[in-house]
Amino acid sequence: MTITTLEMRVLETNTVALGVPLKMLMEAAGKSIADYIASQYRSDDVGKIVVMVGKGGNGGDGLVAARYLSSRGFNVEVLPAYSFKEIEHPDTRYNLEVVRRIDSIKIHRPGNKDPLKDADIIIDGLLGTGVKGELREPIRGLVEEANNVKTKLKVAIDTPSGLNPDTGEIHGIAFKADVTITFHDIKPGLQYKPDYTGKVIVANIGIPREAQIYVGPGDVIHRLPPRPRNAHKGVCGRIAIIGGSHKFTGAPALTGLTALAAGSDLAFLIVPDDVRGIIASYSPELITLPYQGTYLGVEDVKIVIEYIEQSRPHVVVIGPGLSDRPETLEAIKKLLPILLEKNLYLVVDADALKTIVLDEMVFNNKAVLTPHRGEFQRISNQKLTGDLRNDGLIVSRVAFKLKATILLKAPIDIISNGIDVRYNRTGNPYMSIGGTGDVLSGLVASFLARTKDPYVSAYVAAYINGLAGDYLLSKNMKVSPTKIIEVIPTILNKTLDIHLETYISKTI
Repeated sequence: MTITTLEMRVLETNTVALGVPLKMLMEAAGKSIADYIASQYRSDDVGKIVVMVGKGGNGGDGLVAARYLSSRGFNVEVLPAYSFKEIEHPDTRYNLEVVRRIDSIKIHRPGNKDPLKDADIIIDGLLGTGVKGELREPIRGLVEEANNVKTKLKVAIDTPSGLNPDTGEIHGIAFKADVTITFHDIKPGLQYKPDYTGKVIVANIGIPREAQIYVGPGDVIHRLPPRPRNAHKGVCGRIAIIGGSHKFTGAPALTGLTALAAGSDLAFLIVPDDVRGIIASYSPELITLPYQGTYLGVEDVKIVIEYIEQSRPHVVVIGPGLSDRPETLEAIKKLLPILLEKNLYLVVDADALKTIVLDEMVFNNKAVLTPHRGEFQRISNQKLTGDLRNDGLIVSRVAFKLKATILLKAPIDIISNGIDVRYNRTGNPYMSIGGTGDVLSGLVASFLARTKDPYVSAYVAAYINGLAGDYLLSKNMKVSPTKIIEVIPTILNKTLDIHLETYISKTI
């Protein structure tokens, strides 16, 4: 198995969300470097170890390694690339202050190449996975000098500085290691450049399995693209919602308002003329596009498609509040294949789920379906077992057949695209009220417009929806769809902080 730098950042943030600070991961990473060197050499056999230290987390790993090696009797010297005030990573600064108090570790003037000339072992803690473009001074000069020196051993921390860990690309020059000790899992680029990586060893630094199994704030922070600085109206999400009826007016409005709260620019609500005024009154931000009558019927399909063509949405949500009248379900059956032919992303929710028949429909990996357990059983004709892993396999098989992403709403949500499975355990029993599913659909749609990835959008939406409900509950506030919508912007801006405040600070 391999892991990209993006996936690693997600896991690290999700690990912090579980209550494990990055400082602990840094400690484990640095110790793994020291353990390897100590397993290969006795301190009496090594004249001098020089640890090259950058200003990021990779440098912090090197400082921890220096401390452990010194405690085992090795002669260790630290060579910073930058002045101490330029150290960016807080945990690296912390470990630098620790090392500065240890008299047995000599710290050189930043950028000084002389200590490398008589080193027996050189440890590269300059850049790691954060490399971007060709190396610049002072990093470049240190790497060049280190490559020219003959030593007993050269060790790269996580990845040789200058080597792209995702692609294997060499950015002009890179550190040439005898051994690369990478963390948690091998990065794909390390497999292609043995002349630079040397032997690759994977070290376990204590990332919990739950950081990968369950959705967490790392998925939000690192997988949702930021709003472009040159954004203009519509570029960050045009959402069309086919919903509403004489009986249900609030559902499509909640979906539309949620999409706007989550960052979309425009929400078009295609609704019956009979209730257009009511739905429009919920907010002036909602654009209502009416068709005649009180419920969606087959005769309305043509004008609905015209509205879709005019509004040019990135995502279409179909289902909230439509009702399950036979003529409405027939209209949905006609709409779905037309929308798919137009290559639109879909969120299929509520009453629209009643039209899905396994082995008769496929969604071309362009749709997210959001059934609860009862709806899933009707679609799949399979009963869930209550065993999370087994149910994940069941959901995955059905998603594979439908060529869709399924977001199964349950006490622990199960999300699968037919290949991968993630679980979400945010949310609480107070969210089992009308409207929270409509909010979820709005979140999925908004994120789908940004990511163009149904699977990521579905599991991130499930997490944010549940976190919003749990956050409100932790503040002794009413858990309701409108309250959830109110806090969504804050949660998206401070996801990790709110996660820690909601779940971790109360248990430690």
